Amino acid sequence: MEKIRHNHIEWLREITHDDSINRISQQAGIPYATLYKRFKSGELATDEIVAIARSYSINPVDALVKTGIVSNEEASGVRGDNALRLCSIQSIAKEIVRRDNEKTQPRGNDKHKSDVEAQDANTMAA
Repeated sequence: MEKIRHNHIEWLREITHDDSINRISQQAGIPYATLYKRFKSGELATDEIVAIARSYSINPVDALVKTGIVSNEEASGVRGDNALRLCSIQSIAKEIVRRDNEKTQPRGNDKHKSDVEAQDANTMAA
């Protein structure tokens, strides 16, 4: 698991390659005085992290994870059984068939031989 950085300024310096406060302010559209205060306090507001990330072509969600605002688990979105609710019944059926076929496929050279035989059978049937 990646180390979460709670030091926002460390993250900021890393992604901006030590740009000046003035340069970051201009690029992100955050007033200089606001950004200067943030440097002094060592903590950025969430909307500022997002604005800076976007202005430096960084994924804002990744930025929020790296600054410790959200966890990896929270950022990963839908997980497990909840993901199934988003899938069509056809997609679920295809996955079941794929897994079943994967289980019954011969291993190693036999698999290659079996694939070639299946291809030949399909060609003859066509």
